[in-house]
Amino acid sequence: MNKITRVICKRYAEAFFLAIEEDDFEECFKDFEAFSAIYFGYEGLREILNHPTIHAHRKIEMLQRIFGPQARRRVVDFLCLLIQRERINHFEGIAAEVERYYRRKNGIRGIIIRSALPLHGEERVQLREVLTRKFGRIEVREIVDKTVVGGLVIHFGDQVIDDSLRSRIKQLRELMFKVDAEWLMTLINQPSIAL
Repeated sequence: MNKITRVICKRYAEAFFLAIEEDDFEECFKDFEAFSAIYFGYEGLREILNHPTIHAHRKIEMLQRIFGPQARRRVVDFLCLLIQRERINHFEGIAAEVERYYRRKNGIRGIIIRSALPLHGEERVQLREVLTRKFGRIEVREIVDKTVVGGLVIHFGDQVIDDSLRSRIKQLRELMFKVDAEWLMTLINQPSIAL
């Protein structure tokens, strides 16, 4: 995502939360999350909402049918605004910013755990307990990533804890190069030892 797109996504996410009244905050966020699940779960819906030749009025009608009368008007109005301003193609970034804003407002730390294999029940419980003690309220997303060779890589905010086998091997390699370089410098500085 480039810088301009990131700014657009942040501004729309902020506008979404500014339009919501404090007592309706949780319910609106739940409706937004429900739409996100539908949007990301059905590729056909994404194609229709992002299709350039389908008129915005048709897209809005479809959106209103999806939500029905029970949905919060603020959420539906916000999504209709994205369609009218042709910003629905940025929905993925906007949804990420909305989620980030929600977590920040509620003091929830978003944590991503990448591992080569899915975590088992007991591993998951222990890891969550440790992270909860360290950070307080957390929301964990687990990603199976075949590039992680053994161990875990944990992302939280701008920080990364890399406890994977790959990172340990890299650290060992760097240490070996450092030792070799120090040894070589010792030989260069004391030529009589080299002879």
